[in-house]
Amino acid sequence: MNQQLPMPPMPRGGEKFGAWWDEGAAQRACAFFPAMLRHTEGEWAGKPFHLRDWQRDEIVRPLFGWKRQDGTRLYRSAWIEIPRKNGKTEVAAGLALLLMFVDQEFGGQGYSMAVDEDQAKIVFNKATVMVSMNEALSNRLELLKKSIFCPALSSSFKPLSSGPRGKHGFSPTFAIGDEVHEWRDGELADVVHKGTAARRQPLEIYITTAGINGVGYAWEQHELAMQLLSGDVIDPTILPVIFAAGENDDWTKEETWRKANPNYGISVKPDYMREEAAKAARSPRAENDFRRFHLNQWTEQVTRWLPVAEWKACAGSIGWQDLPAHVRGRRCFGGIDLSQARDWSALCWCFPPFDDQPDGDYIFIWRFWLPRQSLLDQPAGRRSRFQSFADSGALTLLPGAIVDNAFIRQQVNDDAQLFQPEWIGIDPFNTGDMPNRLKDTDGLPIEYFRQGFLSMSPACKGFERLVIGNKMQHGGNPVASWMARNISVTSDPAGNIKPDKSVETGASGKIDGIVAAIMAYGGATLKPPEKPVGVQNINGILVIG
Repeated sequence: MNQQLPMPPMPRGGEKFGAWWDEGAAQRACAFFPAMLRHTEGEWAGKPFHLRDWQRDEIVRPLFGWKRQDGTRLYRSAWIEIPRKNGKTEVAAGLALLLMFVDQEFGGQGYSMAVDEDQAKIVFNKATVMVSMNEALSNRLELLKKSIFCPALSSSFKPLSSGPRGKHGFSPTFAIGDEVHEWRDGELADVVHKGTAARRQPLEIYITTAGINGVGYAWEQHELAMQLLSGDVIDPTILPVIFAAGENDDWTKEETWRKANPNYGISVKPDYMREEAAKAARSPRAENDFRRFHLNQWTEQVTRWLPVAEWKACAGSIGWQDLPAHVRGRRCFGGIDLSQARDWSALCWCFPPFDDQPDGDYIFIWRFWLPRQSLLDQPAGRRSRFQSFADSGALTLLPGAIVDNAFIRQQVNDDAQLFQPEWIGIDPFNTGDMPNRLKDTDGLPIEYFRQGFLSMSPACKGFERLVIGNKMQHGGNPVASWMARNISVTSDPAGNIKPDKSVETGASGKIDGIVAAIMAYGGATLKPPEKPVGVQNINGILVIG
């Protein structure tokens, strides 16, 4: 490469690694593509892979040019978001083949990772075709059914699906994660990351289109990438690259399409975009898909139970920090959702309207707890989010690795001095002696509230009406708002509903605070029958449902 190119800016915080720029390494990495690789399909099939400016300047040169004081690569991971049809799979396959040779590490292990085997094979198969199209690569690499093998280095590149079972103990030198927005959680990424510990300069590259706003592992990594780009978080070991339309950009305008798609007019055809935009204008679902897949905007999940706009509108004029003082001394109803030792616990208070204002708003106040060790065990993006909750005061981090219910019991009693609780519902599952201590020792009005369809459905439907009808105030509590994004509902054949985690969210999407709020609202609106049908007495505690 004879062209003189500017040096990419040093990543914030790079000086602590003694970062320096290796122009020769950057040039050699870029030269590998046209010298050794060919495009594999479409109008460019068989032609040398000349990197586009954005591929060269935003990805390849920074990744391979920035070095640490010891000469190893500065970056240990890259997070790349790009809309469809911009050639991300070709770039990923090319990077995989480059990484098989550039480090000359004997026994190297490279992986193409995805949510399932078929998806993982897409980058792998693309790399296989590239090898078959180049004599020099074919002479050095063996193409096996499930591996590209380099005999001289005893190294390999293989597809790897997202189920982490059986993958502990392996030692990747590099990994390419494809379409991460489809991953339910970051378990595979965590396993891979831990496996790289023994390698001299491992590299994890994640390439994806946008996913569902507010949920899942990919969203957490997106938020981290945005914080890195803004400078709110400093980590010079991560390269964030995001091509997307802005939140306020007009999605119907061609200038927006061009902004989001670096290959616009090349592999992203204007006519195709016009056709897809026309379809999107006729259907909210199609608009959602167009903005997500072609403009790389994180959109709302279609299956979300509580609409985001309506939830935001229920914040009210009083912030969540000031709501407790605002409702001091008022009657209220509580809901407690305790964790299984290491997870989130939530307490919610529901304050119904005054008797002389039956059409007034219901006010909700939350308390949240999480063991500090559980926060530390989270992936970086999720850990950053949870820490921000704690910094704001919306989340209390408890010492150790397991929830000590004594802290929660104390908060319930403290709140009982501020408010006038008339009823407190608690899920009987995994509660231990907590309900009896609160009821018998502390004298609080505790009742079990089962989580089945019959007991939860009336409260769920009523809570939904509050949100949609703008008849609640939650003060914009950040944890509750996050959990409201995560929650979905499941139904039985009779049309009863109960809370559930959304399909998109999976295990990483917590809903405890909304479940507690539904129980609290159920207590506030429950009208006990004259004969307690469906109400049992267990050890002196009423059980509803």
